[in-house]
Amino acid sequence: MIPIMRVRGRPTLADRSTVCAVARRSFYASKWVRRLQLLNEKYNYKINAEEQAEYEEKKEDDKIEKVYPLWNSRRTGLLAYKVGCMSIWDVWGVKHAVTVAKINHCYVLNQKNITKNGYEALEIGIGNMNVVKQSKNNIGNYIKRKLGFIHKIKEFKCTSDCFLPVQHKFSARHFSPGQNLFISSTIKSKGFCGAMKKWNFSGKNASHGTESKAHRSLGSVSMGKTVNIVFRNKKMNTHIGEKTLVKCSNNKLFRINSLQNLLFIKGPIGGYKNKIIKISDAKGRAFNKFKDKIYLYYPTFIYKKNRKYKNVIDMPHSLQDPFLYNEIPLYEPTNK
Repeated sequence: MIPIMRVRGRPTLADRSTVCAVARRSFYASKWVRRLQLLNEKYNYKINAEEQAEYEEKKEDDKIEKVYPLWNSRRTGLLAYKVGCMSIWDVWGVKHAVTVAKINHCYVLNQKNITKNGYEALEIGIGNMNVVKQSKNNIGNYIKRKLGFIHKIKEFKCTSDCFLPVQHKFSARHFSPGQNLFISSTIKSKGFCGAMKKWNFSGKNASHGTESKAHRSLGSVSMGKTVNIVFRNKKMNTHIGEKTLVKCSNNKLFRINSLQNLLFIKGPIGGYKNKIIKISDAKGRAFNKFKDKIYLYYPTFIYKKNRKYKNVIDMPHSLQDPFLYNEIPLYEPTNK
């Protein structure tokens, strides 16, 4: 309660206004708090017991045989949807910026071999799409394979010993935490831009010898009278983004969540949210860095019946504390 100064038994006008203001604020504040509580109860996401489960168990065996890789064995990649970015702290308390990708209804659609097609690859599809937006050829293929109507189809080159059967469904366990990944995606559309931003031109001088409004111009485009044409593939002003394919190499897989089929990949990945990205194993030097430390499953992870698997797996952390610095003296005393 607010003490009110009384003059001859009655409160003053100023005291009445302060009391009314306080009462009004408390009334609306309590009503707003109550409304927030109701909204939280109604719209808050409640985690199911299945999503909190620590272990995963399969009732049937996978009909895939384990393969012992040769020197040229190559596994297939897969497709995923970009969910967004977040931060994760490891065992030592180090913060890692990761991009989350979800593997949603990702299946093997077709096998391509050397005898028929001249090369070895797997056709992989992801997601669902309305029948109206599908072509007649695709509808017939989907009905034969009994997989539903796929959103996007891509090819991944792989060797014949790592072929997977048609209708095989991918999970996040296809990759091992700690391995390096090659990721390709299309970046966001940025509209029409000049040559300096698109092609990294240096531009003209800021002051001396530059005409008005020509500081960021393209410069010479072609010759005058001799040829009088603009040559093909000339670097000029153009649109940027959307169709530009960006390849991210050596992105490390920080964590997998097999129950929700989530991949937590260190570093940024180009594109909008819900954009489809291609993920595959690293090649060359990037592959040689982790091949002796981290085990890869050839051709993919194989579930066994009545066996429990941990849902959330992190990459192996460093044995040494990253915040433990060596004690270096500020000065070295001189020997007298």
